[in-house]
Amino acid sequence: MPPTPISVLIVEDDPAHAEAVARALEDSEQFADPRVAQTLAEALQAIAQQPPDAVVADLNLVDGKAYELLPGAVQDIRYPVLVMTSQGDEQMAVQAMKAGALDYVVKSPETFTQMPRLLERALREYGHITERARAQEALRASERRMTDIINFLPDATFAIDTQGRVIVWNLAVERMTGIASQQIIGQGDQAYAKAFYGERRALLVDLILAPDDHHPEHYQNLQRLEGDQLTAEVFNTHIGQAQGIYLRSVASPLRDGAGVIVGAIESVRDITEPKRAQQELLRAYGESRAITEAVRDTLYMVDLEGRLLWWNKRVEAETGYTAEALRQLPIERLFVDTDAPRLRRAIQAALEQGYCEIEGRTRTVNGIRSYRYNGVPVRDKQGAVIGIAGVGQDITERLRDQERLRLAAAVLDNTHEGIMVSNARGDRLIAVNQAFTEISGYHEDEALGHAPNLLKSGRHERQFYQAMWASILQTGHWQGEIWNRRRNGEIFPAWLTISRVRDERGATTNYVGIFSDISQVKQSEARLEHLAHYDALTDLPNRLLLLSRLEHAIHRAERERSKVAVLFIDLDRFKNVNDSLGHPVGDELLQAVAARMRARIRAEDTLARLGGDEFVLLLESIERPDEAGNLAQQIIDLMAEPFRLSGGREIYLGASIGISLYPENGTDTTQLLRNADTVMYQAKAQGRNTYRYYTESLTRAANARLSLESRLRRALEREELVLHYQPQVDMHTTRLTGIEALVRWETPDGELIPPDRFIPLAEETGLIIPLGAWVLATACRQLQDWIDAGAPPLTLAVNISSHQFAQPDLALHVDRELTASGLSPERLELELTESTIMQHNRRGMEILEALRALGIALSIDDFGTGYSSLAYLKRLPIDKLKIDKSFVQGIPEDRNDAEIAATIIAMARNLNLRVLAEGVETEAQRDFLRQAGCDAYQGYLFSRPLPTAEFARQYLR
Repeated sequence: MPPTPISVLIVEDDPAHAEAVARALEDSEQFADPRVAQTLAEALQAIAQQPPDAVVADLNLVDGKAYELLPGAVQDIRYPVLVMTSQGDEQMAVQAMKAGALDYVVKSPETFTQMPRLLERALREYGHITERARAQEALRASERRMTDIINFLPDATFAIDTQGRVIVWNLAVERMTGIASQQIIGQGDQAYAKAFYGERRALLVDLILAPDDHHPEHYQNLQRLEGDQLTAEVFNTHIGQAQGIYLRSVASPLRDGAGVIVGAIESVRDITEPKRAQQELLRAYGESRAITEAVRDTLYMVDLEGRLLWWNKRVEAETGYTAEALRQLPIERLFVDTDAPRLRRAIQAALEQGYCEIEGRTRTVNGIRSYRYNGVPVRDKQGAVIGIAGVGQDITERLRDQERLRLAAAVLDNTHEGIMVSNARGDRLIAVNQAFTEISGYHEDEALGHAPNLLKSGRHERQFYQAMWASILQTGHWQGEIWNRRRNGEIFPAWLTISRVRDERGATTNYVGIFSDISQVKQSEARLEHLAHYDALTDLPNRLLLLSRLEHAIHRAERERSKVAVLFIDLDRFKNVNDSLGHPVGDELLQAVAARMRARIRAEDTLARLGGDEFVLLLESIERPDEAGNLAQQIIDLMAEPFRLSGGREIYLGASIGISLYPENGTDTTQLLRNADTVMYQAKAQGRNTYRYYTESLTRAANARLSLESRLRRALEREELVLHYQPQVDMHTTRLTGIEALVRWETPDGELIPPDRFIPLAEETGLIIPLGAWVLATACRQLQDWIDAGAPPLTLAVNISSHQFAQPDLALHVDRELTASGLSPERLELELTESTIMQHNRRGMEILEALRALGIALSIDDFGTGYSSLAYLKRLPIDKLKIDKSFVQGIPEDRNDAEIAATIIAMARNLNLRVLAEGVETEAQRDFLRQAGCDAYQGYLFSRPLPTAEFARQYLR
């Protein structure tokens, strides 16, 4: 857009002159058509109607002087005025410029012609003048705002320039000194110091501007802060109405834009009230000096800057500092340099959070030692924080002087334990803390002046209090549990410590009691006591409590010549429930079993749970042995009834019970429990869901079994176990197709222990897991060694026990052994029984799938002796069925065996499974099986199981 033309008002009473100026302006594109006024009145009216951008006016008009047209003369309208004057009127024109005209010109034809250029220059100059005026006005406004801010500051604040002249003096300093700013601004000769002290002396601003020229000995706690700031405290007697006041000053340099110091500013605060509060607090500490000096810990108080205000003698003794050296010393200097910053943070935490606790290393006369410091804010009567007070404990030697630590806490009144301080006679309370009120319910005004026995519960005999005071008077200390009574009458247990406080002369001045409510501790102890003696699941007595009661019952029976019966109860089929339905259902079932049996027994009898599905019932004071048997049968009948659990489940169990009697079957707890356990296993072996009494022969059998178990464990460690290999041959070609690895136990003395003696024992004790792992690893390595030596690639069959099959990482374990031995997976065949797979149900299917994924073959061992369900077999990822030798032995004479074997073979054919017969010992058995379609066999007809070397020599050459 083109610029807006400049509007000009010509004020001229000579028409010719006015026309000459107008014509010159009309010829310029910058100017709009000018307006013309012949008189002063017309000009003022035209300006009022529409203010022009500029005015060209004759100095002398018929009705007045052009002075009246100058901005501000009549109206507050701003515009430049160019004055025209005749020759000889220059002096009047100069006066017009002083009055506000921008410039003047002498009338002439040349001047009229140059009027556009003259006005352009005048307008530019007017713009510069206007801009400077605005800047100056903004500066004056900023100075006014800064003055307002400084005047608003609550602290007395003043500033001087480098010549010592006062340049700032706010309202607060006026009120403090009584000197108004008008009296002192611009004054030098240390007028500011005289205002404060009535004499010349160095203030902090002087130390800022000339630090080497002044010695501020009248200041206390002079410190240099960050950013060249100085801070100090001073006691001023000049402005304190004869009493004097405490002042804290902070000063810092004033710098210009280039960073050059141009002055200094100082803020002064009246700290008389908090200072005197500190002094009052220190006097209070001084009054309790006898108590605080008896404390072996260090006690301290610092101001808000961390400078020491008060401390006990222990600080001096341990740091080696004199009292004078410690006064106003920053406490962080007592710490090693690396720990000092943590102290500063802790002080800040105490101010913000109300408490701090740190551990740090402190310099002492005995070297660097570790201390634990805690601190809390200290407030004056108005509640304002005036410092931090706390305790320092030497934890290098783990000082455990609790009484003195509690006494220190009483001084600081910052503890969760209730504290009460009595007079020297111990018959009147003179101080209690807030925790005392919170625990006891008695407010301070209710407790003070009363005897400490207002908490007396009435539960203790006179002798208790006599012993307490005897200890206090003799040792100065008593500590123990006590029953107290709250204000509302509630009785509660407390842990109480009472200490006697002496002064320097050894005279008793006070007794200090510190106590804590240990109700929750007692409740926890009761819960722990219960947990230690009762089963967490069923809440029945556990083994520990059972042994205690059994021992007590034996002693009682011995005195009364009566009998004691121990019934060892093991649940039948519980493991199937736990494995198939999960532990939560198993736990619920155990709770139901416990509740059912508990409801049946007498109050004096003890039913305990030892763990798992094992329970023990202790019967005291029975007269005849058959009483135990009758109760055992009742329990078996109880277990036969279905258990209805949540979710609508109905579970059936049984119970096998072993009974031992005192004194016939043992005279101590160990014998009775062991014998009942032993006969319980006999009850299980004889069909379950029954009970048996203990006999001596069972002990011999059990001892033999324990001996065998111990020898078996050593056999695994001593590598007494060996593998024998029995060939598996093709039924039609008699070609060797595979081998089965069978474990044997050969003792160092040459005894060969048959598998049917130690394999069941290994399964019962869990040794079958390491035993099975050893068989698998050894057999895989052996077959691979034979293959590497040139033997044909045979199939290796290895039995997997139920315990091994239950391991979730079985497939991973098999894979590791194949990798370690280098044996190809298709060479390995794992044999499992039907019952093993059925026990694990869905989980068993997942394990079989994982094993098949490795590429190994799976076969069902001893087929026909278990479930033999065709529908179930169809779902199993198996490759082979092995006909159990119990069916092979009667072939062909026993018609039933022959039909069972033929049926198994036909079933396998329908399922596309291979069939191998075990225990083939005669040609007639082999011929029948071959004719029925059996694929392979193993047995003594071809070869017995052979040791490793003999097998290799006979079949692998």
